[in-house]
Amino acid sequence: MRKAAVLLGILALVMIAGCGQQEQEAEVQVPEQETTPEITIINGLEAWNIYAIMIDPSDSPWGEDRLGEDEILAPGESFTLEITEGSWDIMVTDEDLDTYTLFQVEIGPEGYVWNVTLEDMDTGWDEEEFGEQLILETGDGSAPVVITNDLGDWDIYFVYVSPSGSPWGDDCLGIEILGQDDEITVWVDPGTYDIRAEDEDGDTYTLSGIEVDVDGYYWFVTLDYLDMD
Repeated sequence: MRKAAVLLGILALVMIAGCGQQEQEAEVQVPEQETTPEITIINGLEAWNIYAIMIDPSDSPWGEDRLGEDEILAPGESFTLEITEGSWDIMVTDEDLDTYTLFQVEIGPEGYVWNVTLEDMDTGWDEEEFGEQLILETGDGSAPVVITNDLGDWDIYFVYVSPSGSPWGDDCLGIEILGQDDEITVWVDPGTYDIRAEDEDGDTYTLSGIEVDVDGYYWFVTLDYLDMD
């Protein structure tokens, strides 16, 4: 009789332990799968194709054409790129080499969709404020040379863009001054160019023999480019 009671007690403990394990297993939840943000570009330019799409972090220079060589985005078509959350700059170039640019777009987990229209066109800017950023534009060529001041506390007083092998021409800034994050776009014909910036202390920063094609050239002037005489 005593053995039977002991066996019944052991059986009860086993059943209780088994129930506890089932409850514990039932509480285990599968973690939610993280989503990857996406930037989607829609061509809303009516009759104009998009030939290039640049999407890069706001604290970095423009990189590669995300659309790919020999690819175009026809009106009504869309392009999507997976990115990470953060601040991004976006620039679209159409078949006439007109550009459409957004700066410092904050991308969250939901991503971002931009329907590019003719109202977004950059062309025609002579001098504008984008937030606190001064944007200048000069020249009449077909390829943009974009120069951005990333010198911190030093302003840029002079900018020169001249064909390689030629003397420096006129200062592209005129009476203007580029502060931190300000930029100037100098439109030139495709070719080989020398580019120079001079800061408020008279220090110069020079690039020589730069090949500029229809996609242009983008230079963030930093102290690393300081000319060492």
